[in-house]
Amino acid sequence: MSIIYILSKRGRALMPTKRCGHVRYLLKHGKAIVVNQMPFTIRLKYETSDETQPLILGIDPGRTNIGVSVVTEAGECVFSANTETNNKDVPKRMAERKAHRMASRRGERLRRQRRARNNGTCFETRERILPGCKEPITCKSIKNSEARFNNRMRPEGWLTPTARHLLESHLNLISKLEKILPITSVVVELNKFAFMAMDNPNIQRWQYQRGLLYGKGSVEDAVFALQDGHCLFCDHEIKQYHHLVPKSKGGSNTLPNIGGLCEEHHTLVHKDEEWTTKLADLKEGINKKYGALSVLNQIIPSLVNELSVRFSDSCFVTDGRSTKGFREECGIAKDHYLDAFCIACSVLGKVSPQTPDSHFYLRRFRRHDRAVISMLGERKYYLDGKLVARNRHKRIEQKTDSLEEYLAANPNDVGKLVVVKGGAKYKDPKRILPGAIYMVGGRRVVLQGRNGKNKNGSPKSLMFIGQKSYVAPQKCTFVHCGRGWQFI
Repeated sequence: MSIIYILSKRGRALMPTKRCGHVRYLLKHGKAIVVNQMPFTIRLKYETSDETQPLILGIDPGRTNIGVSVVTEAGECVFSANTETNNKDVPKRMAERKAHRMASRRGERLRRQRRARNNGTCFETRERILPGCKEPITCKSIKNSEARFNNRMRPEGWLTPTARHLLESHLNLISKLEKILPITSVVVELNKFAFMAMDNPNIQRWQYQRGLLYGKGSVEDAVFALQDGHCLFCDHEIKQYHHLVPKSKGGSNTLPNIGGLCEEHHTLVHKDEEWTTKLADLKEGINKKYGALSVLNQIIPSLVNELSVRFSDSCFVTDGRSTKGFREECGIAKDHYLDAFCIACSVLGKVSPQTPDSHFYLRRFRRHDRAVISMLGERKYYLDGKLVARNRHKRIEQKTDSLEEYLAANPNDVGKLVVVKGGAKYKDPKRILPGAIYMVGGRRVVLQGRNGKNKNGSPKSLMFIGQKSYVAPQKCTFVHCGRGWQFI
């Protein structure tokens, strides 16, 4: 797209231009400077009028892909882009954060218990059979301080972390566009997805209140019906039901947390970590059949409210049917940025839209990573360079042998094992995260990842988006961190 974006002397967005010759003259005579290569943006060094023409932003919302397009009142496209969010990484990061938090709290509890035993302040001693243990274990409890208050209340308009992140992704994307274009109006495609109607187009209104558990005697019966009575891994009949997150770890007795298995595969899941991972992946696919649309349904009201405040009386909404009709009437192909173009043009009335011949691509990266611990290692035991056991005693749900079990089966190996102590592996707080901007061979590139580390902690090689091979750091020039939305 041969359009140059212009900023005033004070950094305010002005109307873009296609007059490349005039821009070249301004740059050559020092009347303007280049402030960005992607998209190509200049800033004037002299005072000028800030008057602009109306520009309309069209948004095609989505969880993974968002389409945006900016058009004039004459239907001319001045900006189009397909964007990719990192919203699906939020649940994974939340799970990692929870694991580190639980490990930290467990360590604190153990320290309090050791102090209580040394000081003789334990107030209760009892025997309990913990999950994964065959014999009772003596537990000594200590008295904790009483809760002073409970302020766990969700404010009005509360959203889940995943939905909040997706909402902020849309708003931040609009803010990024406002830095280079004087947007005056916005049009959003407003869709509400009825999942039961998507599964059964002939559903009646009164049947919406009948969910997956309607008419089922138990959750197990619902799982049996959902899986058509056969195991998730094979065609054998369901004989046993497995909790993906055990009740001992806070797992719930709900439909998303239970999978029906045959006896053979249920045994494999309990003994082999690989099968446990396979089960989790299969069940995740079933649970998230409409996961992306569900999150999108949550943020649509908040997104419209936020845009109504930001653009006052210039915020409009349309629906998917209108977008489809406009696209078919004008003979426009199907794509995210083209849908956004049709959404923006849908409020212009009778105009002859000029379909964009090219578009940008943006991708969102993580802004920061405050986690200090990368992972918690475990104690390992090697014999002749081969890993034979992990940990002194078996952890809950540990599939591999512990030292106690290995020595019971191999008593002659006592004193022959090499011990590697476990511990926390820490992250480098000064490391450069993906999304950073580099210059390689005179070209602007975006960092995708790093490969290996030298003795001083620097990366051995770097991988950039759009390149098939790693590049040595000596050939790269760091520009800036560039986290958040980045042009690729």
